Amino acid sequence: MNPLTILPAKARKYAYAGYATVGLGLGSVPVYCSATADTTPVWVLGALAVYAFVGAPLFGATAVSNTPQD
Repeated sequence: MNPLTILPAKARKYAYAGYATVGLGLGSVPVYCSATADTTPVWVLGALAVYAFVGAPLFGATAVSNTPQD
């Protein structure tokens, strides 16, 4: 059972958009720091690790639950 399918489709749409926006923001910081030869803040590295850890199982479960059964 995927916990995201408990939410109505419209709410999931906003949750996915919010998750993507957060990912874009977090992912942009290391790119900027690399381009300007600055160090990436430790909190950003930690936040990206948690972001990936939470996102992979949730969106994997969503994909599995939306895959047609043969």
